[in-house]
Amino acid sequence: MRVFVTGASGRLGRPLVRALVAAGRSVVGLARSEAAATAISADGAAVARGDLMDEAALAQGLRGADLVIHLAGGLRGAGAIDAHRLNVDGTEALLRAALAAPQPPRLLFASSCAVYGDRSGLWVEEDMRLLPHTAYGHAKAEAEARVLAAAALQPRVARIAAVYGAEFPFLQVERIQAGTAWLPGEGRNVVPTVHVDDAIAGLLRIAEAGAAGQVYNLADRAPVPLRELYAAVHAAVGGQPARFWSTWIPSALQHRAATANERLAAALGRRPRFTPDALKLYTASSRLQTTRLERELSFVWRHPEPTAGVAQALAAVRRAP
Repeated sequence: MRVFVTGASGRLGRPLVRALVAAGRSVVGLARSEAAATAISADGAAVARGDLMDEAALAQGLRGADLVIHLAGGLRGAGAIDAHRLNVDGTEALLRAALAAPQPPRLLFASSCAVYGDRSGLWVEEDMRLLPHTAYGHAKAEAEARVLAAAALQPRVARIAAVYGAEFPFLQVERIQAGTAWLPGEGRNVVPTVHVDDAIAGLLRIAEAGAAGQVYNLADRAPVPLRELYAAVHAAVGGQPARFWSTWIPSALQHRAATANERLAAALGRRPRFTPDALKLYTASSRLQTTRLERELSFVWRHPEPTAGVAQALAAVRRAP
């Protein structure tokens, strides 16, 4: 089987490519830069050099592909590159290229739990109405709709929780070790999470056995509030526990500061780190129901509970004094 992977050099893309190669698949990864191309080659895959707006690169990656796994996207790029361009325009370009292929491949689209919005801690199932409350969530929801409309590609959608692992910034390891981890909200909300090993295994299972036109939540089974998640990180790596802004800084002031920072970074052509979307995603609360993944695809979690998963993921990380 030949697999074309977008986002192949990302934190989720690289372990996915390695897993595909280990399973004997012929893999081609899309690379926007020479550094990305080098990383993809090191993982054992061929390279299609270009981005999602590069028709020649897409044609190269799609040539002979049986499956496309579309990971590329993001919350915000540098300058004027916003969530719509990253997630909707890029996906639309890929769909056009895939549908024009002599033998259209199957497509697995990596979406996000952000499409559900803030559900006040409720469990959400795949058939529930989408209520995104961020630009990123709206963009992912729109991209999903376009993917699912491309029936010739037998599309599947994975709505992925926040992925964690030793290399993922979501865990705030370096800041907790340095005592500088300040996070928005109060930490009582639940942000859906999934261990990187389960994210990879889930994507492969959905690609292999998922039903065409179906959507699957991909998250761990027993989500916990952020305070508990980051307490587990602190226990694993030392340093100082994460602190939450809302104890001291009013939410309205946080959002004004984030908006100003985003505008300044865009004016300077830089990628903003502190944005209104990031604030909203960190303070939203929902739990992903994963019954469909378990019952229809017989998926078995390696790390069903995130505090134990964090301990495993960070076991090799040196504790700070």
